Amino acid sequence: MQRFIAELSNTIKQVDFENAWRADESLKVALADVKFSFDGRRVSALVDSDVSAPWPSISFHRIFSAAIRQVDSACNVRWL
Repeated sequence: MQRFIAELSNTIKQVDFENAWRADESLKVALADVKFSFDGRRVSALVDSDVSAPWPSISFHRIFSAAIRQVDSACNVRWL
């Protein structure tokens, strides 16, 4: 398991984000199952990944940020 936590500059609806996340073509090759939890502008992502092959954080951050920007192009992401 991996956990990523981000703070957004704007409030994003979880359903809008998850639609953008599922629409991302680069995720078609990602095998990990991800559960998101939204609390205001804070988002937690719990990744069910193999301990021997974790999802590289730089890759996850890039894909997550791209999905956020599909919903709100002015929203910034800060990783905690």
